[in-house]
Amino acid sequence: MFARNRVATSEIVWRYGVPCLNIHRSLFDEVVRRGTAQAGAAAIDMVLYAELTSLRRFTAWLGTVRDVPGVPLVRRAVALSVEGVESPQESRLRFAWMFGAGLPEPLCNMDVHSTSGAFLARPDLFSPELGLIGEYDGEVHSGAAARGHDHTRVDRLRDHGLEVVSVVGGQLDEREVVKRLRAAARRAQRSQVERDWVLHGPNGPRPPLDWRIDARLSWLSSKRRELQLRDMPGPM
Repeated sequence: MFARNRVATSEIVWRYGVPCLNIHRSLFDEVVRRGTAQAGAAAIDMVLYAELTSLRRFTAWLGTVRDVPGVPLVRRAVALSVEGVESPQESRLRFAWMFGAGLPEPLCNMDVHSTSGAFLARPDLFSPELGLIGEYDGEVHSGAAARGHDHTRVDRLRDHGLEVVSVVGGQLDEREVVKRLRAAARRAQRSQVERDWVLHGPNGPRPPLDWRIDARLSWLSSKRRELQLRDMPGPM
C-alpha cells in the first residue's frame, strides 16, 4: 500500500529534467517505508556512509517537517544511527551488540594501531573499554584461504590484548551472535594479556563527516553549491 503525502516545493530537485525528491525527503520516506526504527537507522547509516548528508544536517531538516506522518519513527531511527557504519549488516551487528548483548556502544570503523605505530585493524565495531572487536565478514570469507588469513589476523589481535568476534555472511542469527558477544566480553575482561594498542595511530582520527561535507561544499562554484544545498539543506 502506498500513501500520498504532501511534498514541499523546497523538497523537489531536478535531475536531467526529471523532478525528484531531495536526499532528506527521500531518506525520510524510506525510513517510514521500512516501518521500524532499527531498519530505518540502517538506511540512514548507508546514506551517511555515502556522504550524501550528515546527521546534523538531516536532524536540522527533520526539525522543520510538519504534519507529515512518520516523524516520530524517523526521530527514533535518527537516535539509533551513527556515522561510520559501512554496511547494513554492520548496522544489524551493532544493534545486536548494544541491545541484545547489552555491551557499551561501540566505535565504528576506527583504525587501531600497536603502541609502536604498526597498523593492526580497522574493525567494524570496537569497544575500547572492553578491548573487544566485532566483525561482519561477507561470504568471501567463507573459503579456506580466507579463513586461514582471518585466523592469523585474530591471533595477532589477541596477542595485542584484543578479543575478536567474527560473524561470517549468512550467519547473523541474533540470538547466537548475542551469546558469542557476551562470551567474548567475559574473555576480554578476564584476559591477562597486556593491552598493546592505541586508537587512530600516528595520523590521528579521520576528520568528522560534517567537516568533510562542509569542505567539499566550500570547493564548489556558487551555482553547484546552491544545487547541493537544495539536495541536502542544513546548517553551514
